[in-house]
Amino acid sequence: MNILHLIKVQRDQLSKAEAKVADEILAAPEEAMNMATAELASRAGVSDPMVSRFCRSVSCNSFPELKVQLAKALAHRASFISEAVSKGDTAHTVIEKRINANQAALEYLRSHLDTQSIDAAVKAMSGARQIIIAGMGGAAAIAKDAQHKLFRLGIPTVAYDDHLMMRMAAAGASSKDCFLIFSVTGRTNAMIEIAELAKQSQVTLITITNPDSPLAKLADITITSGDELEDTTIYVPMTTRIIILTIIDIIATALALAQGPAAEAQLTKVKHSLDTTKRKASAERKTSKNSKP
Repeated sequence: MNILHLIKVQRDQLSKAEAKVADEILAAPEEAMNMATAELASRAGVSDPMVSRFCRSVSCNSFPELKVQLAKALAHRASFISEAVSKGDTAHTVIEKRINANQAALEYLRSHLDTQSIDAAVKAMSGARQIIIAGMGGAAAIAKDAQHKLFRLGIPTVAYDDHLMMRMAAAGASSKDCFLIFSVTGRTNAMIEIAELAKQSQVTLITITNPDSPLAKLADITITSGDELEDTTIYVPMTTRIIILTIIDIIATALALAQGPAAEAQLTKVKHSLDTTKRKASAERKTSKNSKP
């Protein structure tokens, strides 16, 4: 994890004054790299010693050391593949790094996922006339995955990745509907506009996004997307995608449990509808399996 992402992850654990320094650096890391301690302190509205204290809080002994780490982080921004890997990594190293990054992300989710938000989302969906899901770009596939899991529970569920279709769906929704928006950063103008339209229709708006984003401010219920773990303005979303897909699984499972026996009967009926679409194992294959020691 480079210094920029370390600062993002640790920001909420910093003191109020240290957080001001963090915000100044994250807003313009290229400028911060060329600043003197006094200039950064002045811009952040803190004392010079507070800058040094901040540096120690993010595992740097001094501001010059922090600037070196900033330079390294900015130099690696040319990679649009993944922050977790580096040029020259072997296949074995890539496997280890990707799995470790995903495991760390799931552990992060375990400690940062707000159970009250999950409960509220499940309650809203279980009582909805329909669930409308919206996602663009990389979130489009995630929206489809959510539809694939939720429609099986007997609640009419649709997913859109087209901007115009989203607008019409948002405008045509009602207070009986639940509108679920996926946006890793929560800063995409189109998705913010969709959320505004949905709110005008008085839907229950659920967003899986950055909790501090403009999109989150419009939502009735917000669940973190894990955006702070990965700079998706530079890297292809990988870790955040794993986090959001896991959140979908959590919501779908909790929703099924909330519906009780009716959900089990519905899932069984849907599953059995696929029975005739698959070829049965041949007698020869069954015999072969049974004959194995």
